[in-house]
Amino acid sequence: MKKLLALLIAFAFVASLAADAFAQRDPAEELASVRGYLKTLDVKIIKYKKMKGTKAAATLKQLRTDKVSTLKRLAVLKAQAEAATMAPPPPPPMAPLPPPPAPVVTKPAPVAGLFGMGYNAVISGNYLMSGKGKLPGALGARGDLLLGDLYGIGSMMGLSLSWRVGLQAVYGTDNGNKLIQALPLCVDAVISLPIMKGVDAYVGGGPNITLYGTGKTFGPTGLQAYVGMKSDLGLKRLGFGLGNTGIELGYSMVRAGGSKPTVSAKGITLSIVQDLAL
Repeated sequence: MKKLLALLIAFAFVASLAADAFAQRDPAEELASVRGYLKTLDVKIIKYKKMKGTKAAATLKQLRTDKVSTLKRLAVLKAQAEAATMAPPPPPPMAPLPPPPAPVVTKPAPVAGLFGMGYNAVISGNYLMSGKGKLPGALGARGDLLLGDLYGIGSMMGLSLSWRVGLQAVYGTDNGNKLIQALPLCVDAVISLPIMKGVDAYVGGGPNITLYGTGKTFGPTGLQAYVGMKSDLGLKRLGFGLGNTGIELGYSMVRAGGSKPTVSAKGITLSIVQDLAL
């Protein structure tokens, strides 16, 4: 009886060791090991079937019990092995995302011009041929901002149109030999004339209104019209925002003294003009 008990303990110990070994293997390896263990059990069962006695019968019974549990284990391992073969392979690890690009800081381009304001302008000095006194005519100085075709009027008519808006100072003798002083606001439409390369030819004109003048009053209105040509005379090289230089010939009428003007200077005008970038 003691030997039988010892034999059972030995079998239980071997079975536990086998279970631990199986637990450390993958399903395929454990399946092969269990199949080998079943063959060993079959050999022992055949051996103990031929033996007689109580001890042999008890051992045979234990071997058959062990075989039943091993067959159950074998069925589980087969199912695990089939599931492992049918399962799709794990996806490859994702590559790490590249670091975001460093922000590009662009510096604004410096604005060319005299004051860096980015506006184009024209300054001019002119002479209005009027009067018969000591100063037979009126002198003037004018400064204008150059504006593009604000409402697309020129493009609708197929013309290259721009605008001059500025102030003019006039001092001299009017057509009646009276002193005239005026500060008119002028608004001119200018149409470019493509005559030759390197020469800016144009015609322009528009109304003016005296903001302050003889009699210290506002008004009235007048007009100016001209034709001009500008080209590079070398002043661009000096810097200071200087551009092309030109000459204009036209007709002008400047009046002052209120709604009923007391002085009026009108006649042919001759002007020297200079492009300037502010």
